[in-house]
Amino acid sequence: MQGLSQRIVDFIAALEPSYTRQLADGHDCALWLADGTLLMPMDESHAAHEEGWVAVLWQGDGQRRSEVPGSLLASRAILQHAQFLGVGRSPDTTAATREILLAHFTRRTGITLHPDTTLAAAHDTPPVRAEARSMADASVS
Repeated sequence: MQGLSQRIVDFIAALEPSYTRQLADGHDCALWLADGTLLMPMDESHAAHEEGWVAVLWQGDGQRRSEVPGSLLASRAILQHAQFLGVGRSPDTTAATREILLAHFTRRTGITLHPDTTLAAAHDTPPVRAEARSMADASVS
């Protein structure tokens, strides 16, 4: 499976050392090392339009499963990873790291995530939000 969901999961899995790759049920997944939560790609090949949904198995428990837009998971993962890499560095350096990760995510998935400036005063590094449509869809419209 190399759809949008898989590309999102692959991106998150590469955010080491917070995440790592894990094979589960024949899928390449992302494992959050802090608590064992497993991010599994979903097959959207039947859909007319891929949205990048990801299955989340909380603490790896198949009984506690949610389906979440992958862009939301990626936004959170990027913010946390930038903050982790920015420990002991200036807020400007952390923000620059976040911007690099956001650009890399766009290249890998075609989804553009934007910094959310509404919470800028409350955080050194504001969270990000997903654009309503991926870049690929925007060029078709």
